Amino acid sequence: PKAWRIPIGGRSARPASDSSPLDAMAQHPAQQHDWFKIYVVLVALCVCYFGKYFCTSDMYVVQSDFREFEGVSARQLSSMFAMGYFMSMFGKVCAGGLCDAIGGRFVVIMAATGYAISSVLFSLVPQSEYSFDVYLALWGCIGFFALGLAWVAIVSMATNWIPKEYLGRLMGVVSMAPQLGDATARLCLAPFLSLGWRAVFRASAAVAVGVTLPVLLFIGNAPASAAMTPVPSGAEGAAAPRAVKDKSFASYIKNLKVLLSKPFLWVLCLLSGSLYGTRTLFLLYSTSFLSAAYCREAADPASCERAGSTLRATSVASSCYTLLGCVSVLLVGFLKDRLPTRHRGATLTLFVAPLFAILSFLAVSGPDLPFGAAAAMVALIGFCLFGPYKVLGAVFAVDVGGKELKSTCTAFMGIFDNLFAMLMLFGKGAIGDNWSTMFSALTVLSSVSLVCAASVWFSDLRAHRRAAARERGSVSEPLLLVS
Repeated sequence: PKAWRIPIGGRSARPASDSSPLDAMAQHPAQQHDWFKIYVVLVALCVCYFGKYFCTSDMYVVQSDFREFEGVSARQLSSMFAMGYFMSMFGKVCAGGLCDAIGGRFVVIMAATGYAISSVLFSLVPQSEYSFDVYLALWGCIGFFALGLAWVAIVSMATNWIPKEYLGRLMGVVSMAPQLGDATARLCLAPFLSLGWRAVFRASAAVAVGVTLPVLLFIGNAPASAAMTPVPSGAEGAAAPRAVKDKSFASYIKNLKVLLSKPFLWVLCLLSGSLYGTRTLFLLYSTSFLSAAYCREAADPASCERAGSTLRATSVASSCYTLLGCVSVLLVGFLKDRLPTRHRGATLTLFVAPLFAILSFLAVSGPDLPFGAAAAMVALIGFCLFGPYKVLGAVFAVDVGGKELKSTCTAFMGIFDNLFAMLMLFGKGAIGDNWSTMFSALTVLSSVSLVCAASVWFSDLRAHRRAAARERGSVSEPLLLVS
């Protein structure tokens, strides 16, 4: 249909000028692509990625039951989550090499198989004095496959199918999968809570297998058509002469040294890590916070928090955190395209500032709020948080690293993300369920984010003023010669 062939506006449609109209693609005739097949593949990949969230968000939903029946303390639970993020760093390294050598489709199936089997094994661990050690090891496996391999493999496959001229725009849509996957998992798993946490884990594994089948049976690693040229990968470098490869490696090292000397890179890494640390804590503990608010006036708060009605209410309410996060990603992406280049940092600052204000309020109030107000605060935090975090990896990493080092820049930001996530999880384990202390720590962390976001904005404004001054100088120079 014609509607599938209309070019989709986005970042790559931006002209070189500072005005950034979205209709620049209309100046160039669109190539003919099988858009129906492309969109079917992207939808299948996104739905397949939902399985990863079923096998990770299940623990976020059942953590109250898990702690109660398995005798796991808050410190142990935080250590288990930290183990997952630690193992995910190794998974990302392995995924990059495997995707280049074998292909993303193999890694997608490998990841889905790994986290589905690990989830089933997790649900079968018997109660004993060594149970937590086994839980720790199995959650590390889930982190390796789900948090490490899955997203890298999905990106590898998706970029093979997306035409290069539409890469930025359609990958922005694919990047919605994490938020939608988490919200979908929380909503779909809520009815199984009455069956116990082990049944929830087995249901998650079954869903993960089911959503992977379309990719396994019908989706190839790349399109057969030569017109759909995949994104260049390391395979092209392997076919190049040795002298060319040596020259490219030397050029990479030279550019890497220049990149590492840029303070702007480290500001972005600090901003990304601080936002990701806040995101991680809320992703893991939003249901616990909402349970505390839901049962604040109960005669027996501990029993109330374990009740099925409480678990269902908090599971649904916590899904608003990621649903509004999806709206935030769309809005920040729209503003990023519409605003001039000198104001790209405004999309960060204008969202991080309310985040700081909300966390400051929660540091004072804690969970002593009506349940509706607590749910609204959690949803607003998702709205203020997800958009800036996503635009950092999708846009700013590319701008700073350039074509040659964009992946390296993204990798540095990812290391900071995991480091901040682990530190915040260990901190949460140390303070336990003291919500006021946790929100005070998050307020400090969000103040770091706000300072970094403002620095990015001011840096862009200074760069624009310098460029404008150089342009005025180049224009006035011929006039001086004539006079």
